[in-house]
Amino acid sequence: MLDIILALLFGILCGIITGITPGLHVNTVAALLLAGLPLLTAHFSLLALGVFLIAMLISHSFHDYIPSIFLGAPDEGETALAVLPGHKMLMRGEGYKALKLTVAGGIGAYLIGLVSLPLFFLFVKHGYSYLEYFIVPIIISLTVFFILSEAKLKKVVWALVVFLLSGILGLLALNNLPLREPLFPLLAGLFGISGLLLSTQNTNTIPVQKFESDFYIGNILTHIKGVVCSALMNVLPALGSAQATILAQTFSRKQSGEEFLTITGGISTVSVLFILTTLFLINKARSGVIAIMKQFLTIGDYEFLVLIAASFASVGFSVFLVMVLGKYFANKIGKIKYRELSIGIILFIIALVGLFSGWLGWLVLSVSTAIGLIAPKVGIKRIHAMGCLVIPVVAYFL
Repeated sequence: MLDIILALLFGILCGIITGITPGLHVNTVAALLLAGLPLLTAHFSLLALGVFLIAMLISHSFHDYIPSIFLGAPDEGETALAVLPGHKMLMRGEGYKALKLTVAGGIGAYLIGLVSLPLFFLFVKHGYSYLEYFIVPIIISLTVFFILSEAKLKKVVWALVVFLLSGILGLLALNNLPLREPLFPLLAGLFGISGLLLSTQNTNTIPVQKFESDFYIGNILTHIKGVVCSALMNVLPALGSAQATILAQTFSRKQSGEEFLTITGGISTVSVLFILTTLFLINKARSGVIAIMKQFLTIGDYEFLVLIAASFASVGFSVFLVMVLGKYFANKIGKIKYRELSIGIILFIIALVGLFSGWLGWLVLSVSTAIGLIAPKVGIKRIHAMGCLVIPVVAYFL
């Protein structure tokens, strides 16, 4: 039991580090754990190492919004979607409120997701075998739906261009190039550096941030939308939190930034519940971290209950810690020169890509950055750049 408690605490700490460090992905830490498995098993049980990974995922899902909101530097598709409304609130002095919205979303969606797990059990156990035959049509249909959701024909065309370009790059990076950690330069360019480069053109001064005592709870229907869309998207390969966010927002009459941040934060956290349950029920891994855990841990009833309990405890600790760290960032952000900070983060990501993926990683990073710049320049959603994952998966099934 002691090793499980220590693993839980270490996992939360690592989730904080990966969350607030632009470019440092949870998959990288999980890969390091797998590489050091012989050494770690001398001190920790395999179940404790699984607890570490789940705690890290939960903690990361909360803390990842700190750089997204205060620095404009996401490293995940779903947090990339939160940059625009989060940055707008930051420039109004409401950056801390924006963070609280994502935290409220995480708490609400997680609790609803936990209560609705029996329904998810029934859906996966009795519905997935039929759903499997329609995976490719569903993925293609949803992709077409997302592209056509753009308001004008010109934007629809640009969305298709971004989707195809990112998809071709994804095919090359994931299937053809001898590249270590291919997702890192791919996503860092499409969703990270591209946004940071635009931030360097911003000469505005960040205003002093406000700190309100009230805590936004959110509409329960908002949380339910996030939970349902997350459950649907996380059962299917290549689709996940980013697509679930867009799908949930599509069914929203009120297109407010506050609701968007709540939905995004909720989906990011509750997805951990659903991908863990999917592994338990049908032995399918829907994220890099879960795929690594699958390699060393067989999940039975006992292991599943322990991992669920670990996720619950991680939510409690993470909520407290993210609010403390968020307040620190909100206090300091007004004293930082934003342009210089953006340049520093860009250089840091470039250095990490070189370290983990070598010169081929830099090549993929440069091309993905160029593609990532298209969406904000022509005024379309960045979600279309998730073609980097969708097209390789469709090609695999075909």
